[in-house]
Amino acid sequence: MAGVVLAGGQSSRFGRPKMFEIFEEEPLYKKSLKALQGNSLHPIIIATNAELQPNFAEENVVFHIETTLHQGPLVALQNVMQHFPDVDWFVVLASDMPFIDADFIRKMLNQIDDRYEAIVPKQNSKIQPLAAIYRRRTLPILDSVIQQHKRSMKDFLKELKVCYVKFDEECQTFANINTQQDLLEILKKEKK
Repeated sequence: MAGVVLAGGQSSRFGRPKMFEIFEEEPLYKKSLKALQGNSLHPIIIATNAELQPNFAEENVVFHIETTLHQGPLVALQNVMQHFPDVDWFVVLASDMPFIDADFIRKMLNQIDDRYEAIVPKQNSKIQPLAAIYRRRTLPILDSVIQQHKRSMKDFLKELKVCYVKFDEECQTFANINTQQDLLEILKKEKK
């Protein structure tokens, strides 16, 4: 069971690589990394690109360097699954979620069951596919979705047997940082 931090995005709305923004005295990506490390997953993979990779100061992680840049999380997941053939389940986290923690990962891991191909959090009608768990056997489906030029995680999930894990609407776990304004608002809330 591998842990994967998706950290190769353009951060175009943020204006610079947001995963390196400081939140609670550490870069944002470390929140996801620590949540995975707190659950004895192996290997821990940071999926990024050659341009961003030197900015990570990590030991005890494996870097997966994307060869085609900025193709989105679906292609990143496909690449990781292809390069780690011995892994059965992939716990996938975005690198811009300041409130993600090891307890959340534990709750998700407890839902793993042979009947399912993905374990995905859900708040009312909103799903969180970038804080989810995916099974290796979905790779052919993933390949097919991408070959159809679909790039949405939702397109992929439509083809899978999914266990949706309910979370309260007020749960902050899935807050993510897309713009500098998002970061400022979260920092303001933290100071209260």
